[in-house]
Amino acid sequence: MKPTQSITILALQQFCNGENHALSTLYKAWLPDLYLVAYRYVQSQQEAEDVVADCFEKVFAMPIKKRRQKFIEEEINIKALMLVMVKNKSLDVIKTKNTRSRIVDGIKKLLPKEVFNGAKQTLTDDNFKALLNCLPEKEKEILTLSITGFSNTEIGKQLNLSEKTIANMLSMARKKVKNLWKTFME
Repeated sequence: MKPTQSITILALQQFCNGENHALSTLYKAWLPDLYLVAYRYVQSQQEAEDVVADCFEKVFAMPIKKRRQKFIEEEINIKALMLVMVKNKSLDVIKTKNTRSRIVDGIKKLLPKEVFNGAKQTLTDDNFKALLNCLPEKEKEILTLSITGFSNTEIGKQLNLSEKTIANMLSMARKKVKNLWKTFME
């Protein structure tokens, strides 16, 4: 049964006064609407559920003082805010997926498209390994970790470098391998 408008207002007031359990009432009331918005963007049930949960966690983590200021004093419509948060988080998920897909496609372009026999595949693998060995040690390590599926954040933590540094070094390594591959193929 969907909560009435007065129950939702009461739950919002309780939440703004520090009664965190009141957020569950708002969650039950708004979940279908928020889920549909997320699903329209991400086209995946699991990802849509994750997006909505992340947005509620963000609101839940708000300090009580900020809750009162935003939702009581400034009278910001919390449901409208949640809808915008879900939309933005969904777009972030799409952007991340597209970036990962673009990276994988870029790496695949470096490799030959069709291989008909094992000897040719072994030769290609050996040539690719030789190209990797031409890179400086750090770039080689970063590219290898990226190819095996680690994110820039994970690589940065592992090597004690910032995510931006990893992204830059990865970009340089890809360009070098691409240029070396072109030279090799000529």
